Amino acid sequence: MDVYEVLFQKCLEYEVIIDGKEIPLWKLKKENLDNANFNVNVQWDSLQDLAISIYELKKEQQNSKELIKFPIEEILVAMAFLKSKTKGYLITDDINNINTCLSHLSDLITARLNCIFRYYYLMKKPVNTNIFDRVVLKFHQQKNIKVNNLNDFQKIVFKLKNLDFEY
Repeated sequence: MDVYEVLFQKCLEYEVIIDGKEIPLWKLKKENLDNANFNVNVQWDSLQDLAISIYELKKEQQNSKELIKFPIEEILVAMAFLKSKTKGYLITDDINNINTCLSHLSDLITARLNCIFRYYYLMKKPVNTNIFDRVVLKFHQQKNIKVNNLNDFQKIVFKLKNLDFEY
């Protein structure tokens, strides 16, 4: 099982709210999405808010010597199920906003990995590592890394969005 399959499985365990009950995402059905009482249970209101939040996390990570903790499963689930606001934003299309979020997430992970190699790689394993960090720490890398994971993240988001729970 590769790291993206593990991440996909973790996303399936994320709990959403239907009719006031928390259920894991893997129990979700298409008819639940149309239910007025369906709540994805994330901290953002729209895809635009999520994109801004990820961008701010990336800037914070680039300027920090510490690892910034962020809920990658929640971010991916939010990308799959949040809608775009239609007023007050330049981009109101869901697909464009998802692609913006994916781009910012990829940049955030690149910034995180660069932080690990800059400050922690040769000294010690940081406490705040996530599954991606653990995989990357096993391999020798250059100091300035550019991670190319957009296709993998896009695959996860659209499998969640389409309720296709086979990885």
